[in-house]
Amino acid sequence: MTAKTEKILVFLVFTVCLSLRLAFISQKNLWFDEVFSWHLSLDSFYGIIVRTSNDIHPPLFYFTLKIWNFVFGDSVAAMRLLSALFTSSSVFFLYSLSKRYLDPSKAMLVILLYSVSPLNLYYGQEVRMAAMNLFLNLGSVYFLLKLMDKPHDYHRIFKEKYAIPFVLFSVAAIYTHYFSFFILAAELLYIVYSYRKNPKQYIAYLYLLFFIGLVYLVWVPELISHFSRGQSWRSPQTIGLVMHEYVNYIRDLNLGLYYYYSNLTVVRYITYFAALVILIAIIGLFLKKKSLNSNPILIMFVLFVTLFLAGVISLRQKIEFYRYLSILVPYISLFVVYGIAKWNNKYFTTAIVGLLIAVNIYGVTIHYKFGFKNDDYRSLITKINSEFKPGERIYVEPHFNGWVINYYKKQEKLSIPDPVYVRYGWNEVLDSISVQDPERFWVVFDYSAVDTSRYQSYIDGLRKMYKMNERTTYFLAPTKVELYNFSK
Repeated sequence: MTAKTEKILVFLVFTVCLSLRLAFISQKNLWFDEVFSWHLSLDSFYGIIVRTSNDIHPPLFYFTLKIWNFVFGDSVAAMRLLSALFTSSSVFFLYSLSKRYLDPSKAMLVILLYSVSPLNLYYGQEVRMAAMNLFLNLGSVYFLLKLMDKPHDYHRIFKEKYAIPFVLFSVAAIYTHYFSFFILAAELLYIVYSYRKNPKQYIAYLYLLFFIGLVYLVWVPELISHFSRGQSWRSPQTIGLVMHEYVNYIRDLNLGLYYYYSNLTVVRYITYFAALVILIAIIGLFLKKKSLNSNPILIMFVLFVTLFLAGVISLRQKIEFYRYLSILVPYISLFVVYGIAKWNNKYFTTAIVGLLIAVNIYGVTIHYKFGFKNDDYRSLITKINSEFKPGERIYVEPHFNGWVINYYKKQEKLSIPDPVYVRYGWNEVLDSISVQDPERFWVVFDYSAVDTSRYQSYIDGLRKMYKMNERTTYFLAPTKVELYNFSK
């Protein structure tokens, strides 16, 4: 394969990757987490810092989205384009990493497998930080390896070509998502392993890591607060349940997040096949094959450390592996192709990886078949807008789901008013209705909220004071939303 042909093929794979993420990019509704990103991006930079300190994630993604929306607008397609570009551009980092361990043809299989990953597609079409985090961490790993290709004088480490990019990508990553610390820990482990016979080299990299920590120091109090506080709705898991999540993660990697709506028998057999491929790749790591360039030790450290620490965290508070570990898709793609290539049979490698790519393409088709995400208020908003009369009000419980209505109101220039946001409980909804005294009003009850046990008593209370004109139930993932219309 000539250098020119290689570049053309890499660009073609990038084009495929980007095209898949641009296809039907506006098909699905913005779900609550995406609307939260949009809502937060409306605030000032200082306001974003204050509000993220009370949330659970660092602020850099929201800063980036704010600037992006200022330049390109905040339509569904425009905001999701940011993530699409991050995941697609990662192809170039991944190909360069793959060529360190594989010949160009097998490295091409790695980026092709990555490009058709339905899990990566899902987060490449979401207004959240997963895509940006994947790109930044992949860049950090790439620049570290480039930096370590030759020994360094620690006095001159910051003058090295790849030192500053490594620091910038690493700092940006840990300011984007806390799971980036797992990859940073894997990089530190790799540095220790690589220079175990030459400890003097540690000093240069300790300077870099110290500088990364220094830049992050301002956010450390918030990090400690977030870790100690956790999230109240996440429950502890047993070891058995955590192991079950690892198995589910294999399925999610290859089928995406809409498998439940497809043929579950097919899903089960595909999961068995994907698990078998992982096993074949693991066995392959222990086979000797001198023709491969080197061992992807850093990639193994990234996978092991991140998977292990994710499991440990889930013992305390359950996390969604498919979401938080979506950053591992490129490393898993490389690991699978490398492990299978170690069996030293190009036809076997091509056949197994080809079947896995076919499975992923099947997962991509499932992804495109369904036009919704969680909290799909589009039909509800359309109904309110078609029947809304001047002077009416809208009340949403819990109040933060009113942001969804506000978003579509802005985008589609609807005539409905902003919902009333009640931050302290149902009694303030009643106070707002009493003070505003509308002739007619709408009430939205979202059953995907944490505590819905008192919703029926709220409804019964309203019916004692007002006439209930209608009730419409929308069965949405993950549960349902009820829309009520009341009048005096």
